[in-house]
Amino acid sequence: MGARAIGLVSTLLLARFLTPSEYGEVSVAAVLVMTATQLSTLGLGQYLIAEQSADRGTAFHVTVYHFLSGIVALALVTGCGRPLGLAVDAPHLTHFLPGLVAAALCDRVAYVPERLLVRDLRFGSLSGARTAAELAYSVSSVLFAALGWGAMAVVAGNVARSALRSALFVFAVKRRDWLEPTRFSLEKTRKLFAFGVPMALGASCQFASRRWDNLLVSHFFGPGPAGAYNLAYNLADVPAIQVGEQIGDVLLPSFARLEPSRRVPALLRSMALLGLVVFPLAVGLGAVAPTLVSVLFDQRWLSIGPMLVLLSALSVTRPVGWTIASYLQARQRPGLILWLELLKLVGLMGGIATFGRVSPLWTCGAVGFAFALHALASLVVVARVEALALRQSIGSLLPALGACVPMVAAVLGVRALLASYGEPKAWISLALQVVAGALAYVGGALLVARRPTEDLVARLFDALRSQRTAT
Repeated sequence: MGARAIGLVSTLLLARFLTPSEYGEVSVAAVLVMTATQLSTLGLGQYLIAEQSADRGTAFHVTVYHFLSGIVALALVTGCGRPLGLAVDAPHLTHFLPGLVAAALCDRVAYVPERLLVRDLRFGSLSGARTAAELAYSVSSVLFAALGWGAMAVVAGNVARSALRSALFVFAVKRRDWLEPTRFSLEKTRKLFAFGVPMALGASCQFASRRWDNLLVSHFFGPGPAGAYNLAYNLADVPAIQVGEQIGDVLLPSFARLEPSRRVPALLRSMALLGLVVFPLAVGLGAVAPTLVSVLFDQRWLSIGPMLVLLSALSVTRPVGWTIASYLQARQRPGLILWLELLKLVGLMGGIATFGRVSPLWTCGAVGFAFALHALASLVVVARVEALALRQSIGSLLPALGACVPMVAAVLGVRALLASYGEPKAWISLALQVVAGALAYVGGALLVARRPTEDLVARLFDALRSQRTAT
């Protein structure tokens, strides 16, 4: 999380050196490469986590299938780069494809070792490698941007991050655990693809719902608005990515190891605790967005302020879907994940292609609607699967949302008070809003979410004690 925070700072610094159009084109190129990577993943890596009995032979099967499918997909996107660039109004994106493809191949090598670290609960090695890789991206991208590389600095940062991450993951896992040659088995292959194909389709829909909106924005409004939209989206996504994604890595192997009778209580508890951490970050980000943008960006990027307010809803709803997806994977129900992700993708693409094409702000509204729909549908599905009352799952989230109400009121109150006495410097206003919102949230959590708050504090102290004991 610390490295991701530094990565966020590097993204903000990059905005000082790049124009929205430059940032938009390299972002679209990255989306095309990531699309090729995602569509060829085949969902096989998740099998190694969800199926605790998977052996070395299975890991070798996954390694070979995963790498070969990636080479084919990346070769296709490279060959089709020019017509794809013209289709999304980004004709210069072919300049960025070779470097981004090289980074994707490095990630391909690291994929199976990373999944084995998750399966074995080796989160220290996992986070250490990810931290070093994110730092490599931050330093190299800003350095090359300052040297005048323009948008190619983003490509250089991606190559540095992927190369280092690949090397560290490969070093952290014994070679024979994933690369020891074994005779290919039709039975192993059948099991892998029976689990992996629905997972891959669901993951592809999830990826598309996160990235293809950039392609539509570029198509409808051009690379400049696409760059502003992409930066606003990335900022709004910070709470979900920085916190929710890390927790999601822990939840899947944890749910898989739990006894069936303990899974439902663990799911409800996980959502309650996750809400306490993520909801104030997401809602608070939206509340301070106008002041935040005026502090961090120059005139070229001020259009992202209203976008950031609307897109902050992403981080409220996405962790709910992630938690339930981890639960359904542990329950060996990949088909349900596929249908949920397909629903989100259809809602997103349909919303952007209809009312979202009115303006980038309407696009932001369409994105928030699609992710909220997915979160609600996920709650309904898990209620049906476990014969769980929907009010129980929704009820686990309401205390954290309720605690956000006084936080928003405090932020808006401070802003109005400062405006009535004459606007101070923007950074002073931002600091006062953040402090007031944080204090109001703590008070609100103790009033309306006391039990989950006490549970969260107790878990944090348990983790700290365990760490001291281990050292």
